[in-house]
Amino acid sequence: MTTDDRRPTTNDRPILLARRRLVVTALIMLCFLSGCTAISGPSTDQAPAGGGSISPEAVAQSFFDDLGSALADPKLADDQQRSVWVERLAGYFAPNERDDQRIALRAALDSFTAGRGKLEPNEDLKLDLKIERLEQVYQTNDHAMIHPVNAAIHVLITRTTSAGTQNLYEETVPLEKIIGNNGSIPVLRIGRSWYLTEG
Repeated sequence: MTTDDRRPTTNDRPILLARRRLVVTALIMLCFLSGCTAISGPSTDQAPAGGGSISPEAVAQSFFDDLGSALADPKLADDQQRSVWVERLAGYFAPNERDDQRIALRAALDSFTAGRGKLEPNEDLKLDLKIERLEQVYQTNDHAMIHPVNAAIHVLITRTTSAGTQNLYEETVPLEKIIGNNGSIPVLRIGRSWYLTEG
């Protein structure tokens, strides 16, 4: 694939397919955690540290907000910045699960960053992770299940040239197809706080 003004041709197909596989791999790694969606959130300088919350919906919403901010962070290619996001996101999980989640989150963010790094200088990869709302499926004592309604991940790879910006690859994937469990997320109460849990 070249970086001139031409449109993609059939010769570009193997490269585009390779990029599609790379994007799908990044998506799977990002979403095999407990679940994810993205809503624009504050920057790392403004937002409080991750952690449990007062309700199942609140901890899920906070996690999703921060995950969205992490994926949109222009400094995510910096190893130290990824470490900050890993710690913050892992903090939303139950304390006894955080070590495993740090490993998973680190691998996911590293994979996403590596995928972006394989694009041409005039190309961009965006993941737009959205939900309509959070809905509590059930709550029994210290366990709850949260369902992100109409959750989907929109993947877009674009190329910008002197002729403008064109879409090279675009796909919308329902969250439940990636993480299973109908896209629902288990939540656990410890003391007075709710945390995400592996289930």
